[in-house]
Amino acid sequence: MDTSGQLSGSSNLLITGGTVTNVNGNYYNIHGGVKGTPWWPFTTSSPLVNIPAEGYERLLDEIAPNALHDSGHVVDPPKCHPNTRVAVIQKILDWATGLDVETKNKLIMWLSGAAGAGKSAIGRTFSEECIAQSRLLASFFFGRTDPTRNHSRSLIPTIAYQISIIHPRIRQSIVAFTERDPMIFSRTLLTQFRSLIIDPLSSYFGSQQTSPFVIIIDGLDECNDEAMQQDILATILEVVTSSTLSLRVLICSRPENKITASFGSARMSAVLARLYLGDEYHADADINLYLRDQFDEIKTNHIYKKTLPDSWPNAAIIDKLVEKSSGQFIYAATVVKYVKSSRHRPQQRLDAVLNLRPPFKDLPFTELDALYTHILSKADDISMVLQILAFSLLYPNFSIYDIEIILDLEPGDLKVALCDLGSLVEIISAHSTHSMQPISTIRVLHASLADFLLDPHRSQQLCIDLVSHRSRHICKIIHKISGTLSKELAQS
Repeated sequence: MDTSGQLSGSSNLLITGGTVTNVNGNYYNIHGGVKGTPWWPFTTSSPLVNIPAEGYERLLDEIAPNALHDSGHVVDPPKCHPNTRVAVIQKILDWATGLDVETKNKLIMWLSGAAGAGKSAIGRTFSEECIAQSRLLASFFFGRTDPTRNHSRSLIPTIAYQISIIHPRIRQSIVAFTERDPMIFSRTLLTQFRSLIIDPLSSYFGSQQTSPFVIIIDGLDECNDEAMQQDILATILEVVTSSTLSLRVLICSRPENKITASFGSARMSAVLARLYLGDEYHADADINLYLRDQFDEIKTNHIYKKTLPDSWPNAAIIDKLVEKSSGQFIYAATVVKYVKSSRHRPQQRLDAVLNLRPPFKDLPFTELDALYTHILSKADDISMVLQILAFSLLYPNFSIYDIEIILDLEPGDLKVALCDLGSLVEIISAHSTHSMQPISTIRVLHASLADFLLDPHRSQQLCIDLVSHRSRHICKIIHKISGTLSKELAQS
């Protein structure tokens, strides 16, 4: 091979056979991955691809490694416990494969549920199922407290990167575009999606695609910019409805107000399958299994296992923990993590959770409290929200109509006040024997929310003093009754 000086000044070259001519600039000469970087998942049997170094490095600079479903940077990423959430995951798989009659024509699935219901765990477990079936194109897991993945800037580059790893031949098209347009990552999400994902995939597969591709976006509500949340949804809707590719997108999020509104548009509804982790998929049995397995593991492996009675914990305690979980895995997982501490005796830690002994320095529900505080802080009028929540805690069966009258609210004000708290409470309607019209009431989705709100050490400025609230309610009721009587007497 005559290089004729064309490799002058080059370094760290790898040439594996063939004839090389007119190689100008820096290239990665690789088998499926970038050697010398953390991403090297393919063997030397993968296709050999020449990649312009500058373009590929530009792509790598824009990605969020922590957003990958199997990121090594995320400590103890949540996944479904074995033999739990089976029905939910099967429902999503049947949608992805087109086997579910109800959802086979729906291109987007929205998995939603209360805070801590296990949406991310389901998303990660579903990712692994899709990988096993060679269906997963990419995944992106938002994280509110992680500055590398709490925004939309890295979303498309991270998806494009994953596609380039799965399909090395497509990598050339992706990188070539970043070479032609170095400002591509500053353009709109829709332009990025089409240029770096849809166009390369369409050019490579054409009409040869045999099964739908799947993209998973988890924790959309964890994206800090609400306008970008809506832009992400608008982009996905435009892409899936205009592309010739068979593409399915699973989006997992809490049912927050603006996200719910975006999913409610007429155009979105036509291609949307909704899957809510509510009563139909109530997780009590799964949580019971999870707790039993975890406590068995503690009794088998904990450093202080010899201090534990054989009967620990008894069935009544497990039932109580399941009840407190209210169908949401986060409570049970928080308890298990606290009890597992290798620096303490498990029985004492569980007693602290159950308020049978004073708490340790590290309080049991720090992470859960932070979640509740974050969600409640989104309310526009937190004072009014706390008044409404106090009412629902004191009188669970009071109708929204009665609450609005007693709190001097106009009809509809209560729903507006709670519009950002859909992952903590929901408004339910049911027919009453005393009324022809359905009666709407507030349902608290977490039994542990009351514990949080009533404990000043946990909720601090959000703490609810039920005694003072009850006194104010009584005064308001007396005032309204006296006012009504005065009017009736004046008219008589």
